[in-house]
Amino acid sequence: MAKIQKIKKINSLRRIVAKLKSEGKKIVLCHGVFDLIHPGHIRHFQSAKKYGDILVVSITDDRFVKKGPGRPVFNQHLRAEVLSSIETIDYVTVVPSYSAIDSIKAIKPDFYVKGPDYKKRKVSSKIPAKLQSEEDAVREVGGKLVFTEDDIVFSSSKLINDYLNIYPVGTKKYLENLRKKYSPDFIIEKLATLSSIKILVIGDAIIDQYHYCFPTGKSSKEPIIVHQYIKDESFAGGILATANHLSSLSNNIRLVSVLGKKQPFTTFINKHLKKTVAAKFFFRNDTNTIVKRRYIDGFTKQKLFQISYLNDDFIDLTLEKAILNFLKKEIGNFDMVLVNDFGHGLMTDRIIRFISKKAKFLALNVQANSANYGFNVVTKYPRANFICIDDTEIRLATHDKYGELEVLIKKVFKKMKCEFIIVTKGPFGSLSYTGDGITITPALTDKVVDRVGAGDALFAMTSPLVAAKFDRELIPFIGNVAGAIQVQTVGNKKPIEFEDMARFINRLLK
Repeated sequence: MAKIQKIKKINSLRRIVAKLKSEGKKIVLCHGVFDLIHPGHIRHFQSAKKYGDILVVSITDDRFVKKGPGRPVFNQHLRAEVLSSIETIDYVTVVPSYSAIDSIKAIKPDFYVKGPDYKKRKVSSKIPAKLQSEEDAVREVGGKLVFTEDDIVFSSSKLINDYLNIYPVGTKKYLENLRKKYSPDFIIEKLATLSSIKILVIGDAIIDQYHYCFPTGKSSKEPIIVHQYIKDESFAGGILATANHLSSLSNNIRLVSVLGKKQPFTTFINKHLKKTVAAKFFFRNDTNTIVKRRYIDGFTKQKLFQISYLNDDFIDLTLEKAILNFLKKEIGNFDMVLVNDFGHGLMTDRIIRFISKKAKFLALNVQANSANYGFNVVTKYPRANFICIDDTEIRLATHDKYGELEVLIKKVFKKMKCEFIIVTKGPFGSLSYTGDGITITPALTDKVVDRVGAGDALFAMTSPLVAAKFDRELIPFIGNVAGAIQVQTVGNKKPIEFEDMARFINRLLK
């Protein structure tokens, strides 16, 4: 079969495979990124083909590959072309999805084949969820998950890390030094120990809406550009996103937030909040739940403008009292309190003072945005164990536009009686400080789809690490892994999962 004829779109392949199955052919499916084909892959495909008559290989679309800076090295077209030249493989398809589940549902294989390293993961407690969901999908279509038994296991990531210059010089040196101190398994196992930590999460609930449109031209009657609507999608943002991220580490998340009674979005929120998050919502009568609607150019994906539906006045005294009464009963039951303060009226002075006094461990992220710029600063809190803000926010907190960032970090650290501070710098990584010196951590991806929510993800995933007293080098590294994963997703469309973190760490430190 000519290699160009082997490469099929998923819908075409769905029909081809259905016909082959009706003729009695057994279908075998393998899925992966297959960024660098090596002897281990060849042996894997040969072993897989023994299970049936037709071998289909599906690969992950470039947009959904989350393996670190410079990955994939080869784009999806080249990866598909290389695979199609392998005689053992009958068909190749590119799947626009994070996982193999879409290809499993489309192909309905008799056998879904994974390598021997995945068999080890199946009996491990570290990374079971993704493989389990794939096995469930295979069973639903009447197939079976099987593993090859090759005695030699190669790693594309190790080969790429060792022999291809895919990282900037500074990042490469940083990762080389980190590899000498920590193995991926050590870090992943360390993260798994956080499952029992009890976290109280409080902050503003936000519905993020993305409306995609296309410019049709200037209005004939007004000096404006007219846009045609294409589609829209909504995500659970703000503290809702933070709670979802945290649930990948801990099984004990208690969320406290305020919704607007006029339009609460409770059905939407309940649908998009992780089942393991126990939510306590209070309702304010004078507004709707906060909505931030962004209008996006449907072709370039560039944000055009934003409309915010919010009332950022402070909540009234009755609601404040109800929240304080709840916190008085609950706060002592938690190992740590995490506050995402977006400055939209929930965090009153009395609530701030109470939490600061009573929290066993307090993690703060106090954000500057268009509605509160210059007014919502971290130093309005009397103290914190951990602070995570960006470089602009620390400058606003210290009223210093041009000062040396390291000096400003130390100033806030001392004022807030802090244990740990991380200051994020977008594509330039982050600076962290514990009182023993500044640690510089580079950004860990160069592929940015959307920056919305990256800081929240980094804050969410580092806070429990600080509370659990992880090594000070590991905390910003894991935080930047979370940020790197998040910027590869549109908004808060997909919360960070433990498997995402584990896989990304594995790829970086192989």
